[in-house]
Amino acid sequence: MVEFLKNKKRVAIIGGALAVAIIVGAISISANASMSVNSYIADTGELSSTLELNGTVETDNCKTFYSKVNGTIGTVHVKEGDFVKKGDVIISYDADDLERLTAIAECNAEADLGSYNDMMQAGNRTAGLYGEAKRNIGVLDQQITDTQAAITQLQKDLTKRKAEIAEWGVKLQISFDDYADQPDSEEFKNLHEQLQQNAYDQQYDSEIVRLQEEINNLNIQLAGYKEYKAEMTSQKAATQMNLMTNGEKEKLEAVKTANELSSNDVIEDYKDAAKGIRADFDGVVTSIAVVEGSSVYSGDELAKIESIGDVVVKLNVNKYDIIDIEEGQYASVVIKNKEYSGKVTRIEKKTKDPGQNTGIGVEVKLDEPDSNIILGMEVKAKVRTADAEKALRVPLSALWEDEEGSFVFVAKDGKAVKTAVETGIRNDDMVEIRSGISEGDIVVWNDAAEIADQASIKINK
Repeated sequence: MVEFLKNKKRVAIIGGALAVAIIVGAISISANASMSVNSYIADTGELSSTLELNGTVETDNCKTFYSKVNGTIGTVHVKEGDFVKKGDVIISYDADDLERLTAIAECNAEADLGSYNDMMQAGNRTAGLYGEAKRNIGVLDQQITDTQAAITQLQKDLTKRKAEIAEWGVKLQISFDDYADQPDSEEFKNLHEQLQQNAYDQQYDSEIVRLQEEINNLNIQLAGYKEYKAEMTSQKAATQMNLMTNGEKEKLEAVKTANELSSNDVIEDYKDAAKGIRADFDGVVTSIAVVEGSSVYSGDELAKIESIGDVVVKLNVNKYDIIDIEEGQYASVVIKNKEYSGKVTRIEKKTKDPGQNTGIGVEVKLDEPDSNIILGMEVKAKVRTADAEKALRVPLSALWEDEEGSFVFVAKDGKAVKTAVETGIRNDDMVEIRSGISEGDIVVWNDAAEIADQASIKINK
């Protein structure tokens, strides 16, 4: 027999002196003829297994700040490695230099806008009237076409309805003539009434009346569309000759766009720059790329901040342990003697590239990171890979394995009885038994020697 796990932590014997005395009394064997063994009364309780892994503290949120303006750096308020809070000023521009540059940009913007407005005002009214007429004519053409089509369809429907009623009247008249020699019969009277109704319907049938009303309304509407189109056509002709050419309009628009980009946007950037470069989140300054008094240009890198509010511990897990790791599992990480809780939030779907650390990348996101966090620090994380609230437990020291599977020894009538078991969750101390023994069974083991099946035993106190 081969012991399942050696050099494990041993657990204390559960049960008071009274329970042990009862057990020893029940076994009733000679101390000299029996093997001394440790014991544990199988019980039900919480059990969890954990996996300890090496990792590095990193962030999921990193921001690099770039200058939006040309200017001079006034003050650098932080150093690399400093902790900053959201809203803290990291770098300030030289205030006098910004004020001068802002004034120049504002003057340029006013001059450019005035020139554009002068040239556009003369043509705006004409362009507006022409555009209105052109748009309305297009809409009116479609409305006229749609209305005419609707009238045509309604007229077809009206003709069809009248034909149906007239045809029915012919049929009634034929039947009525057949009963002309029976003027007192019910059929004659009924047909007479229907003929009268049919004659009325040919003029006042509700469907005929409705269709005629719709046709009349649409004709009125069509006349209005045509009249308005004539007005718009006249307006278009009157304004077309005075329109600004497309080339002139494109040139003016291009100038205006260029002015806005070079002046208005720059002014806003200068106003923002006057507030200083501020942290968008709590974090650590990991890079400062400028010094006080230096000149910077739009697009130059200024600083970099890494968030401590979105901290993850990146782990490398080997191919044997990765089968126990799943997203959502709880984890704990100790950073500077403080324990942080977290969860597994990401498992990479490929191994590391050759030359890097072997294994599969796993990320643990911390629940409540704080300013105590040190980014880049190597740490150990414990991932809870399994949990059970009501597990039947015995010490891992009591578990054995052979070619037939896992087993324990159960104390019965002073002997150690080999009992096959099915195991579940385990950790350094305890193992879950899913079948084979019951709660209250006494499992025994010897730390120094193997136990034979049916061997006489004496339980240590």
